[in-house]
Amino acid sequence: MTNDHIFSVSDITRAIQQTLESSFSTVTLRGEISNYIHHSSGHRYFSLKDGGAQLKAVMWRSTPLRFTPANGMSVIAKGKITMYAPQGAVQLECRAMEPLGAGDLQLAFEALKRDLYERGWFDEAYKKPLPRYPLKIGVATSPTGAAVRDILTTLARRMPAAQVLVRPTLVQGDGAAEDIARAIQELNSTDCEVLIVGRGGGSIEDLWAFNTEIVAEAIFRSEIPIISAVGHEIDVTIADFVADVRAATPTAAAELAVRDQNEIWSALQGTQAFFDRAVEQRMQLLAHHMEFLGKKSALARFPDLLRHKQQRIDELQIRINAALPRTLAQRKKHLEGLGQHLASLHPYAPLQKGFALLEREGRIVSASEALKTGEEIAIIRGNERRSALVR
Repeated sequence: MTNDHIFSVSDITRAIQQTLESSFSTVTLRGEISNYIHHSSGHRYFSLKDGGAQLKAVMWRSTPLRFTPANGMSVIAKGKITMYAPQGAVQLECRAMEPLGAGDLQLAFEALKRDLYERGWFDEAYKKPLPRYPLKIGVATSPTGAAVRDILTTLARRMPAAQVLVRPTLVQGDGAAEDIARAIQELNSTDCEVLIVGRGGGSIEDLWAFNTEIVAEAIFRSEIPIISAVGHEIDVTIADFVADVRAATPTAAAELAVRDQNEIWSALQGTQAFFDRAVEQRMQLLAHHMEFLGKKSALARFPDLLRHKQQRIDELQIRINAALPRTLAQRKKHLEGLGQHLASLHPYAPLQKGFALLEREGRIVSASEALKTGEEIAIIRGNERRSALVR
């Protein structure tokens, strides 16, 4: 036997690896997950199988995943075929994976729900109470659509003095889950007192961003109380379980976030009436007591002192009766001022002053974004909207 054609094992595995990776650089497979392991390193190891074969697979922790895989789940996986040289094993380096159908989405939902429940993320002990009288509310939702309009309209009606900070957010499709998580983190760096996170209704696929672990973790880690407002009353997402409060609809979330100013005025008036009655009862008690003391033989020689005390009580009553309406008037003026300030901060307020807004693909263009020549945009001025090309 000569040594002319003797190769090392590494040479052969490297040659096979190069052949596999060049021949199968991008493949799409359908199969059933088995032997799934989510390693402490963050990497995911599993096998894909069908009736005739199985293939090992790995998904690195840097690869985003919108659902929690579970054994027995049918999926569509995309990636490249490679070889893990230390074991001489052919494997799929998975770059993207989605459940095969709505049934599998429900399985993914239940798997993540069970996992987060076991971690304690749904426990009441972690739920933060909502502030009683918040005057700054953060909103993470799409800047277009019915949800944001319902929230803003309800907040303005119930508490015009409250300031609303809207963080335009992707709520559906690729990158939505990551953008929702970023929006929560960014709003946590503001002075908002409560956050509303949500969107309008839709199918389970439409709402799927709110069924992801990255969004659940952002809600759980939030220092500011969060109201989840996803879909309609019958829609339930993972975000609802983790949030401090779940609202059936975006409108209901706005109602939970702030108290109705009319209720506050009514409470203040009730408080004033209570103080008035308390002062009157106290004055009557003191008057009876002084009258009783005045009849005592030992104190009969002090009628002047008693009259001075009664005069002092009359003065205190006048001051109290004058102070309460003035205080209420000051509070009312302060709330009206805050309401005017809020109206000036509305996204469409500049339109009333003759300014125009630029909109691209249904989203308002911020000052920091660049426009490209030839790009189509919409110009909104007052009640007028027209299309134009950037020159």
